Amino acid sequence: MRPLKLIMSAFGPYAGQTVIDFSQLGEQGLYLITGDTGAGKTVIFDAVSYALYGQTSGGVRDANMLRSQYADADTPTFVELEFSFRGKCYRVKRNPEYRRPAKRGTGMTKEKAGAELYYPDDRVPVTRMSEVDKSIVELLGLNHKQFTQITMIAQGQFRKFLDTNTDERSKIFRDLFHTYFFQQLQDKLKQDAAAKRNEFAEQQRRSEQALNGISCIYPAYTEQLQSFALRHYEGCVEEVLTLVDTITALDEKEQQQVAAAAAIVTKNLTALQDSLGAIAKKQQLEKYMQTTEAKMVSMQKQLEQEAAAAVQRQEALQKLEAEVNEAQKGEVELAQLQTERQQLAARQRELLQLQDMQQRYQRQEVVLLQKRQEYKQACDNFNHLNELSDTCFDRFLSAQAGLLAHDKLKPGKPCPVCGSCEHPQPVQLAQDAPTENDVEQARAKAEAAQKIRDGLIGEGKALKEHLELDKTLLLGKGVELLGYDDLKLIAERAQSELKDVNNKITALRLKMGFLQEKVEQYRKLAKTLEQQKAVDKQAEAAAQSIRQQLAGAEGQLQELKKQLAEQNELLTDVDEQKLQQEHEKLLVQQRELELQDKRLYAAIKNNQRIKQEVSGYEARRAACEAEYSLINSLSATLNGTLTGKKRVNLETYVQMHYFDKILQRANVRLLHMSRGQYELCRDKMQDADSKTGNSKTGLDLEVKDYYSGNLRSVKTLSGGESFMASLALALGLADEVQSCAGGIQLDTMFVDEGFGSLDDSSLQQAIATLQGLSEGHRLVGIISHVHDLQEMIDKKILVRKKRGQQGTGSEVALVVD
Repeated sequence: MRPLKLIMSAFGPYAGQTVIDFSQLGEQGLYLITGDTGAGKTVIFDAVSYALYGQTSGGVRDANMLRSQYADADTPTFVELEFSFRGKCYRVKRNPEYRRPAKRGTGMTKEKAGAELYYPDDRVPVTRMSEVDKSIVELLGLNHKQFTQITMIAQGQFRKFLDTNTDERSKIFRDLFHTYFFQQLQDKLKQDAAAKRNEFAEQQRRSEQALNGISCIYPAYTEQLQSFALRHYEGCVEEVLTLVDTITALDEKEQQQVAAAAAIVTKNLTALQDSLGAIAKKQQLEKYMQTTEAKMVSMQKQLEQEAAAAVQRQEALQKLEAEVNEAQKGEVELAQLQTERQQLAARQRELLQLQDMQQRYQRQEVVLLQKRQEYKQACDNFNHLNELSDTCFDRFLSAQAGLLAHDKLKPGKPCPVCGSCEHPQPVQLAQDAPTENDVEQARAKAEAAQKIRDGLIGEGKALKEHLELDKTLLLGKGVELLGYDDLKLIAERAQSELKDVNNKITALRLKMGFLQEKVEQYRKLAKTLEQQKAVDKQAEAAAQSIRQQLAGAEGQLQELKKQLAEQNELLTDVDEQKLQQEHEKLLVQQRELELQDKRLYAAIKNNQRIKQEVSGYEARRAACEAEYSLINSLSATLNGTLTGKKRVNLETYVQMHYFDKILQRANVRLLHMSRGQYELCRDKMQDADSKTGNSKTGLDLEVKDYYSGNLRSVKTLSGGESFMASLALALGLADEVQSCAGGIQLDTMFVDEGFGSLDDSSLQQAIATLQGLSEGHRLVGIISHVHDLQEMIDKKILVRKKRGQQGTGSEVALVVD
């Protein structure tokens, strides 16, 4: 991975948008990042790390605290990085979560964190943060921690990889060299061994638990079982199972004896129960006879009561039938009255219809009279308005000469009538002369009045014709109903007859109301009569059923007497009390033998089940013991837990191979930078001293001092020596990672500080080492305040603080000589 262009907007100390074009620095060599203290040199590394992984390089700055405090509120915060990888260009853009002015309204709102990754081909850009994180790791082959450990030696982080222990280095190598499989194999074997150990213990526990449930009633054998239980049956299971067979054989023999005794008791009990059954049957027959006799007496009494009740019901039915016949006559009379009422109602409707026709005719006469008066008024109004219109027209014609003289006659001009140019006596225009408009209005009023008059003529004619028609219909109806053709007589006769019809209807209504009550009474009586007949029928059926039952009871009673006589003959000289005592005694013996048989049966089955289960448990335990011995030995070997052996597991053993190759590559540079004094070595002495300890070994470091010829801990190195050793180790790790993993290509490296602890000679050696590293198309960036480095390195990124009219923050400038 090689950065090409970095854009920082409102990020850290950079208030505005700052662009760093790394492509101007070339494809290889060293470049120096220098400038004011606190101006933001390390922030450049943070920006590269944040753009790729969403985290800063040293892990000190929280991504949510990266917005510049010098930026304007409207300036967005983001980092955009263009980089090349395997000859192709990619672009990634991220922004942290920060607050910005709302686009609508006033106030502030939260801008959510986001990320975007753009590919060099036609693939759709990745816009979800989690997907961008995953895609970057898949593309570069490194996660954030690996990237910063291999490509970014951040400020204050030089000694971390150098001083870390075996556990921490193992975690780093696991990701870099993909040794997960060996760890998983170790864990799987450890889990399998634990599972087999647990299975072995479980089978042993089940076997012991089962053996503790052995049933035994023999004191000598019980003492032996207790002694075996105190030893948890260890090594004596077969002996216990043999003892179980002996106990089972004794139980089976005793069970046979119990069965024989139980058969004798059952036989005696059956014979005794037959005698007791005969006594019980006799008692039952006697009791049943008493019940039957009492039942027959009760049925006889019921029959007598039912006979008396039947007589009363017949008398009541006869009386009720007489009342029904009397009430039924009212129903016939009511039907006749209803017919008469219908006829009167029809006559009433015809007379009322005749009265309606007469009243309508009278109303039309009044309307016709009103129309005649309206017509007379309309004629008078028309004559008046017509006379006014003629008068207005005459006055208008008379005033024409005055209008001509007033508008047309001018001295010296000819008269439009006679042609004379002299006008000695012109007519004077009257003051109240009507105009042409007045004439038109008068004529319009007269014409409107004429239309009203003509309209009333038509309405009067139509009313008169309609009245004549109604009169004809009325006279015809009067002749039809009353036999009169005079309007006055029709009206008088219709009114008189209608009054008479109304009186008759009223009288009929009263009479029908009385009869209606009588009819309702008849219907109730008829319903009651039917109910009484049904009750009488049911009572007769019940009486018949009782008679049949009584006859059956008499026959049954005779049969019971016969059976009782037979039982009395069989039970002559039998002592019932003695039989009962003997029966109770045999029942007690039978229950005791049944309980003893059940106990023996349960003990036999229980011991047989225990033997079968324990045999299975022991077989599985033996198999588990053999498997556990094999798996546990293999697990201890791979996990480095064998007693008396080095505590190096399989994964660490594989990682030691990679670590030795890393140290070989690192020592090439460390020997050069230390002028042949120091070489990094694995701490093999600690491996030997940790055979029985719990700490994990195999990846610890020590340093060999060729000047003194001694091996010592890397923690004893000075600051400058530690820096050189850390730098050499980081470079060796980077070389080995690229050599082993074809998918990882590191074309850049960043070193933040540490050079200030070197003397001039060591500084020259370190720079020479880095220059040699950069010859392989690798670009190495160094952050430092050391003045000598500014003279040694031509390519620079200058970072300065600014404060003035142009704003507050930091700015960047590239110097390429």
